Amino acid sequence: MHQRWLSRRAFTLHTEFFVLVAGCGAATWWQATRAIGGHFLSWFYTFEWPILGVIALAGWWHLIHEDPEKYRARKAGLDDWFLDENERAAKATEAAEAAEAESGQMTDPGVR
Repeated sequence: MHQRWLSRRAFTLHTEFFVLVAGCGAATWWQATRAIGGHFLSWFYTFEWPILGVIALAGWWHLIHEDPEKYRARKAGLDDWFLDENERAAKATEAAEAAEAESGQMTDPGVR
């Protein structure tokens, strides 16, 4: 649990989230003062910026609570939902062979 919230990746996500929300808050304040000053289009932006802040919150929450195995698969390019089962298995085998080659632990290609 602590690794989910305190890892290097999580710290980066926390930082990005707080910068985005602070920016959305500042933009909301700025647009609201412009709208009150008579700029009609600024009323739209006054409500748009908080919505974007909520979208940032949803994205941050999803990324923090992402399953570590799904995260690793996504980073390895194995989460191709549009591939059929045979293509996905071939891609997984290819990725495993590439990982073995990279680590220097080549196995006999006839042994699986």
